[in-house]
Amino acid sequence: RALTASLVELREAADTAAGEWWQRALPEQEVLAAERAGHRTLTATAQRLGPAARAPEARRGATVPAPANGAE
Repeated sequence: RALTASLVELREAADTAAGEWWQRALPEQEVLAAERAGHRTLTATAQRLGPAARAPEARRGATVPAPANGAE
């Protein structure tokens, strides 16, 4: 859960920083590499743990809200 939250925060921070005109350009390739590595880790963990790794909300059949896409 912590890794998932961190990946969401990384993307939000990168998107916010990209919109700040006074900042120098982000190392987008490094951000993407970190995101990919995090998603590979999540995938490997889910595969290793199997169905028991699913979130409690998903196990109960509840609908899990989709992540925000920045359109508010």
